[in-house]
Amino acid sequence: MFEINKENVNRMFDIKIPIYSITIILALISNLPVAYYLLKKYNYPKNEIIGLLLYENVGIIGGAKIFSYIQNYSKYNGNFDFIKLGLSSYGAVFGIILFAILFSFQFKKNLKELLYILMPTIPLMYAIGKIGCFFVGCCHGIEYNGIFSVTYKYSNSVSNNISLFPIQIVESLLFFIIFIYIIIKHLKTQFNQKIMGISIILCGMTKFLLDFLRMSHQNVILSFNQYISIFFVIVGLIVYYKSNKKESIK
Repeated sequence: MFEINKENVNRMFDIKIPIYSITIILALISNLPVAYYLLKKYNYPKNEIIGLLLYENVGIIGGAKIFSYIQNYSKYNGNFDFIKLGLSSYGAVFGIILFAILFSFQFKKNLKELLYILMPTIPLMYAIGKIGCFFVGCCHGIEYNGIFSVTYKYSNSVSNNISLFPIQIVESLLFFIIFIYIIIKHLKTQFNQKIMGISIILCGMTKFLLDFLRMSHQNVILSFNQYISIFFVIVGLIVYYKSNKKESIK
């Protein structure tokens, strides 16, 4: 069993900044070199690369905050405090898509190509962000006493001294594997509409299935995030189906 208490976390990192904030910052930073490399690979000029990265990060932060507010409206009692609002992973995804659309219209760029480029950054940032969730105890798993179970001693997000399934770490590992799959396809110049569809399906299905192992899923048939996951799986299937249809026509 792995126990997490505030003193252990502080000693481990020797810092005063909350570990969750650090992982979110690292997630945003990790996104930059990946997107920059792919934009260069697709022959985007430097000014457009900088512009798209700015658009993307505004979309990530804004979308994650606003979606979290909508999803937890009753929790916030209608008070929209941008700084204190939580971050929604699906809100970040919708933010990326929205600002990619805005960028494509403003600068007359191919939206499909922009989404190809930005796709690998999504599972990468999610994987890193979930490490922060693990340390603070949010989005925690179901009660579990088996191997690799985790017990929190200080978290405000979960009852202390309860053995839990380390869902955040499992999510982090699986989404990092998805990121590796997508980036390899890009490096081999094999990323196309079919791979885009597969990537969306993988992300949606992984999040859908893992949500059953989250404590918040108890007493509900499907969670709000699972409904969104189903939506993205359907989108992925449509994208995949259309790519197969194009190939059969050729």
